[in-house]
Amino acid sequence: MTEEQAHDIIRQLAAAQSREELQRLMGRYISVCDDVFFSVLGDVVEQRRSEGDELNARKLQEMGNAMARLRFMI
Repeated sequence: MTEEQAHDIIRQLAAAQSREELQRLMGRYISVCDDVFFSVLGDVVEQRRSEGDELNARKLQEMGNAMARLRFMI
């Protein structure tokens, strides 16, 4: 996965309008989420924190944690 692809997936996940949509997207992308994805996600979380957007940083971190657990199960 490229960094651009990771950013695209993160944008889609962050824009999910419901828990169901988020779960559907996570299911679609979990098999392609690799170290690049999780590295980019960590960078995005840190960027949000540095901008003072702790709420969204926390949401993205929780989403990443859930995806990492799912990825481990595959």
